[in-house]
Amino acid sequence: MFHFLIHHKNKPVNFAFFEKSRYNAKAPKIFSMSEQKKPIKTSRLSWDEAFINLALLISKRAACRFHETGVVFVDKNKRIISLGYNGPTEGDDHCLEVGCAKVNGDPVTGKVRRCRGAHAEINGIINAQDTKRLRGSTAYMVLFPCYDCMKALNNAGVKEIVYFKEYERIQTGGEKFEEEDEARDLAVKKGIKMRRFRPKKVTNLFIYQEGKCPC
Repeated sequence: MFHFLIHHKNKPVNFAFFEKSRYNAKAPKIFSMSEQKKPIKTSRLSWDEAFINLALLISKRAACRFHETGVVFVDKNKRIISLGYNGPTEGDDHCLEVGCAKVNGDPVTGKVRRCRGAHAEINGIINAQDTKRLRGSTAYMVLFPCYDCMKALNNAGVKEIVYFKEYERIQTGGEKFEEEDEARDLAVKKGIKMRRFRPKKVTNLFIYQEGKCPC
């Protein structure tokens, strides 16, 4: 029989557990720290890995059927300023529920229309509330920004962009995708640094498991 003591109202109380005749089991073995096989942590995520993981995580809130992206704005001291992900504006139809306006059309008329979504970068700028906080910041994002978002990032004073994947805009009708060279041209013109994040280890990206990394 395995015994241990606890104190109740300053008086020791003896409890008996794992009685062999009742449970037909042995008392559990207690291991010392030196005997445990659990590996000891020897490293941690870099700042790039941490913020890209956050961007990937917040992108899972996206309501778009074709693009899933998120952005994390951080200041020069690595403090998070704001987060954003793509999706329809407040109170509008969700694409996951009624379909994509550019591909499936209007849920009532069926007419193909423009995208109803707001991009992650725009939502992140809005969520900052005071855009002066974004001056000199770094934006970590899942997808490279489109031209419209790059213009907004430039106006907000973002100085560096770290992105995970290239962005291709879906054309109306959903038959083709197209790149936007204007966004990169503007960044070069205004001196905004651009870096594509490439993980050293796939396991350092929590969203992508079992080696499935679209790098």
